[in-house]
Amino acid sequence: MSSLKNNMQFLMIAATIGLSVAATVLGADLSSSRTKLSKDSGMATGPIVPNNWKFHKIGALWQRVLNTGKMGDDAYQDRTPSCDYPGGSGNSYLYRGSVWLSAFVDGVYHCTKPEDDEYSPIDSVHIITGDKAISDEDTWTKYYDVMAPQASGHFPLGLEITEKTYAWSASYAGDFIIYEFSIKNVGIDTNGDGYPDTPRDLDDFYFTLRLDGDVSKLPTWAAEYRFSNQDDHAMANGRPWDWLEYFPQLAGYDHGLTLDQADSTMVMMFDGDNPNYPADSGEEDDFGNPGVDGKLQTPGWLGFKILKTKPYLKPSSFHVCHIYNDPANDQETWDRMVGVPEFEDMLLNPSTGLPHPLDYRGILTFGPLEKLAAGDSVIVTAALGVGSDPDSGGIYSLLKLMQIMEVAQFMADNDFALEAEPPPAPVVEVAEYIENNVTTGVKITWDNLAETHAYFQFYKLSKGIKKADGSIGWQTLAMYIDTAGSVSWPPPSGSTSGTYEYIDRDILSGFVYHYSVQAYTEDISDPIPLGQTWTQIGDPKSYRVISPANPEATATLDRVKVVPNPYIGSAAWNNPAPSDNFAWEHRIQFTNLPSDAKIKIFTLDGDYVTEIQANKSVVVGEPIDVSCPSVAEWDLMTRNNQEAAPGIYMYVVNSPSLGEKVGKFVIVR
Repeated sequence: MSSLKNNMQFLMIAATIGLSVAATVLGADLSSSRTKLSKDSGMATGPIVPNNWKFHKIGALWQRVLNTGKMGDDAYQDRTPSCDYPGGSGNSYLYRGSVWLSAFVDGVYHCTKPEDDEYSPIDSVHIITGDKAISDEDTWTKYYDVMAPQASGHFPLGLEITEKTYAWSASYAGDFIIYEFSIKNVGIDTNGDGYPDTPRDLDDFYFTLRLDGDVSKLPTWAAEYRFSNQDDHAMANGRPWDWLEYFPQLAGYDHGLTLDQADSTMVMMFDGDNPNYPADSGEEDDFGNPGVDGKLQTPGWLGFKILKTKPYLKPSSFHVCHIYNDPANDQETWDRMVGVPEFEDMLLNPSTGLPHPLDYRGILTFGPLEKLAAGDSVIVTAALGVGSDPDSGGIYSLLKLMQIMEVAQFMADNDFALEAEPPPAPVVEVAEYIENNVTTGVKITWDNLAETHAYFQFYKLSKGIKKADGSIGWQTLAMYIDTAGSVSWPPPSGSTSGTYEYIDRDILSGFVYHYSVQAYTEDISDPIPLGQTWTQIGDPKSYRVISPANPEATATLDRVKVVPNPYIGSAAWNNPAPSDNFAWEHRIQFTNLPSDAKIKIFTLDGDYVTEIQANKSVVVGEPIDVSCPSVAEWDLMTRNNQEAAPGIYMYVVNSPSLGEKVGKFVIVR
């Protein structure tokens, strides 16, 4: 830290340096036009566009959708939703899903894989909602293997894939996302311009799904971690259910699963026990990984099920590979995976007789189609989902996975026409509740449109605070049940017609609070037994985050405060578990400011530390809905990007509208 010791003259220095903030927006729309790449750039021309992605965040399953033939987010840092369950928790179940397409040309086997950059995007990812959408939120995009400038030694099959996804907010359909792959033989490029110009038939066409689940990955865990991926197991329904008996945690249950349900169309992954490591709780068995609070942190089962194909492709094989023996080329892919028509059993440790804990990938193949003629297409419809019994996990989560996939199958078989719709998600707003110019609570307001649903029964209002593992700990604030004789109905009326409101007075300014209002129905039995349905706790319409603060100062700086003062590193409102997604850790607030205030911070010796300004938060990763013009936050990092040392600090508030104020605060580590 450089010295600016000029006695106490620094107290009169006006804050003249602006604070610029660079923002990087993940998933921002890139050009969707089919721009040609200049030959002068060293790349051939063609319809290739930049990599692009969007997010499904409306159901219980949050997922990143790409235009590269991959599913999810395999980034090691700053990971975005990748089959996150429950949505908003940051708990990822998927490292990467990918589509392999293979066929024979002149008697030689070739396979196109996104892991080898053999697909190139030819359109951005587009979102469709409203009347034109099949689901609550559709996406579509296109990619092809006609030209792959990023691949080495690529052999094009001449396939163009139109990928569509369908996501629902309904409770009975919110645990899965349906993918539809329309695969067309468009021919190959012979003149080097990137556009197919020569038709060519393909022999013995295969569709392969590669599922690389990391079940699961909390935001606080590293990408390669004993709980993330080193004890996951993969299996497909092509074998009888007796493989469950290999696992002591799954053995001996009367699960009721039949051979008819072992239909060879789904690959499953789940978190097993790594005998080399205990669970987070210290227990020896880390199956499902019990956390320090005793609750399972990885209870769910990840599944990818092929619902239908047109024309029909029969299930052909299931194999596993792991991080140490992924196939290195097309010939190895054929010799060990696609060309071996069998469904593998579990890999057992000969010394223990138990399944080997490794970082597995499940490889499920369908086909062959004897000939995919030039101009013809194959359509594959599949569902990616997580089945979870959060309390018991294990076999109960498997049964939940089978249940949600049964619903997905029903919807696909009926062209996604399902008469039983959930109630509309309540539209929620939050705001500080102010009395005598002081914030004394948070006001939660929501509309009453859910009551137009024929089976509507009640509202549930929940409040949450982020826990150390990155998930949100929810508690029920209120339930309003619309039944005969109910003493809780109706909810308190809002200030406008057709709205309700609730005042939460159990708040502390500066804390980050999560709120949601859900609408629930009675049991629904038609057209299929769906049971009780409800809107998602993380539905964007119903889920709000706020860090309450007092109103903006308009008359004086006399009420400016530093909180907490003294600052203690273990303060409850800090981030207990910084991670790639929630990188901030410490924060001090300067409150009761005017919105034009800037604050310079100095050591007691007069060393200049940094400058901050009102309405700037250090909290990263929280979708806070309400701005705080009366608050400036400091993350305890100096202008030289070093952590501020313990000690006494001076601050100077400068406001063009209200003047200056000088004060002190203390940092205790």
